[in-house]
Amino acid sequence: MRKPRRTEDLWEYRIIEQTRRSEKSFRSLHIIEHDLKIALIFPSSYETAIANLGFHKVFELLNGIEGVQCERFFYDKRFSKYYSLDTQRPLDEFHIWAFSVSFELDFQNIIQLMQKKGIPLFNHLRNDHHPFILIGGAVTYFNPNALWQYADLIFHGDADETLNIFIEKMLEGFRQKKNREGILEQIKSFDNLSIPLLHHTAKSISKSMEMTKKPAVSLITTKRSVFPNKVLLEVGRGCLRSCAFCVAGHTRSPARFVQVDVIESIFDEMKEKGFNDCGLISATFTDHPFKNKILDLMEERDIHFTVSSLRLDSLSEKLLEGLLRSGQKEITIAPEGGSQKIRELMNKQISEEDIERSLQLIAKKGIRKLKMYFIYGLEEENESDFEAIYKIVQRANHYGMTDIKISLNPLIPKPGTPFSSRQIQDLKTLRTKKQFIEKMLGKKVSVKFESIRNSILQYQIANASKDFQFPAD
Repeated sequence: MRKPRRTEDLWEYRIIEQTRRSEKSFRSLHIIEHDLKIALIFPSSYETAIANLGFHKVFELLNGIEGVQCERFFYDKRFSKYYSLDTQRPLDEFHIWAFSVSFELDFQNIIQLMQKKGIPLFNHLRNDHHPFILIGGAVTYFNPNALWQYADLIFHGDADETLNIFIEKMLEGFRQKKNREGILEQIKSFDNLSIPLLHHTAKSISKSMEMTKKPAVSLITTKRSVFPNKVLLEVGRGCLRSCAFCVAGHTRSPARFVQVDVIESIFDEMKEKGFNDCGLISATFTDHPFKNKILDLMEERDIHFTVSSLRLDSLSEKLLEGLLRSGQKEITIAPEGGSQKIRELMNKQISEEDIERSLQLIAKKGIRKLKMYFIYGLEEENESDFEAIYKIVQRANHYGMTDIKISLNPLIPKPGTPFSSRQIQDLKTLRTKKQFIEKMLGKKVSVKFESIRNSILQYQIANASKDFQFPAD
């Protein structure tokens, strides 16, 4: 694309140009000029976007459709023009704006982007000259109602097997020069698609079984990723567990795991192409039935790795040794509740003995850096439950861990979970609990609390009804 003349546009253009140059291709994908242009937009930072495997998978799927040209975008509040990462084509030139949304608070970025680009916020105000606003991603598995007034289309669930069929149907409508309503009418038969303007609500969530043979793999690596310079590989989808606060175990079942021979072939592909660092992505790697075989395959090929999540009750010497071999110096575990009472309420299925054993194992391997996640904000909890968090910290200290970080998040009840009938506790209550925990833990550990106000907003968005509207700026 020709460089812009305006100084402010040129500055933005060059940022995108520099970002693209930082990327290293793992699997080549050539953008071809086609009739239907789709902007795949991640409504958060580039660092987060490029670390999202769903973003990579959808980009690959859409560009595999004859007649479709898909290009990547990310959100930056400083931008005004918005150029694609792939050809630096301006966003205004795309027919469909497809947002891949993983986190409720990113809905606000979608609204702000639409306002900045002069797109009518409410779907009933748009005409044939405006792009279709398509929403997909993790939020569509439980409740995307917060965008019911804003989205033209909501694609629910996994994209692997049905996204291409639905887009091909849209392409057919574009080629027949149908108007906006005509195209929407043409695709309303899809069970996993919601079309707010037609009062059509999805009857099901798409769930791929093919992913066990065709997992998501990052097409691109970059040092700017949340997982710097790593080839990301999906090894599982869904979760075997049923933690009461977590949507993954309740809305993405059944748990599916990528076949070992498929994983082995990707490791071989990595070595052939000169890539030695891998990020294993799943709800929890330690639940993979052949995790030890996967660890052996990486050790044989001298592939360094990290994992997106693990269960402390499934920690093993073999896994810790592999992480240490890969240069990892900090281990992250998630007791979630300080006391057994709270963990049982959460259906966490982790005992005091599990925590003790994991701390012993981590210490045995000489690891001194530990990060732990906890949830607070249950109506049943009291000071003794918070004191139990401190006791776990003391046990970690006892085993020689000197660099301990604690991350605490308020309970955010979400639809589709056993906690869905609960409400988030009010600001005053959560602040009082936060102050008690801060005072109790003192300065012996590094403590980070998720913003209470943001947590309350996240709860409101996650539990919104179809008439929800974001406050005007």
